[in-house]
Amino acid sequence: MRGRFMGVTPLNHNSSRGESVPWVRYEIKTTKIYKGFELLADNHFVDTPALESVCGYQHPAPLKGEEEYLIMATRQDERLTVSACSFVRPWGRVPPSQRRGVSQAYGAGCACQVVPCIFMPCSLSGDTQCLWTDGLLDRSWQGPQAKRLACLPRPSQEAPHGADPFCVWEPLKSSLPGALLKTSRSGGQ
Repeated sequence: MRGRFMGVTPLNHNSSRGESVPWVRYEIKTTKIYKGFELLADNHFVDTPALESVCGYQHPAPLKGEEEYLIMATRQDERLTVSACSFVRPWGRVPPSQRRGVSQAYGAGCACQVVPCIFMPCSLSGDTQCLWTDGLLDRSWQGPQAKRLACLPRPSQEAPHGADPFCVWEPLKSSLPGALLKTSRSGGQ
């Protein structure tokens, strides 16, 4: 989704339900939903653990709705969650190829799941998963996979119709259409 962080509210800590960590809820004024559910309301809520020590997301900017963010949350039943490993970036710092991926390619990957690799060894539990390793070296999660690739299904020739796809990292296309690229290369000839 794309939106602006408007506020944060502590959630009630309920140890009787097995919750051992307090959570907070960010209010997001939503401007665009890319996949997962329809835009039924102007505001959505994203939950995260309140503590960074348990991978809770800590929003760095003031919560005044001044800057728009690209937020890739996980849906758990009707609850949206983010963590320190989630992709949350100011929209102005999202490269054009990734903006195109969000608006055009990522929707095709609804059957695929991106699994962050936080420390080695990492593993996947199925063919519908792609391993996200950008954060292994610097924990910024802004490496080549995040900037230039999308986890998308690749149909298998041997798989029966309706079978789960095999998901792989696919490159996002260049920002220049092929015709413009050819023209600019041959410009002086």
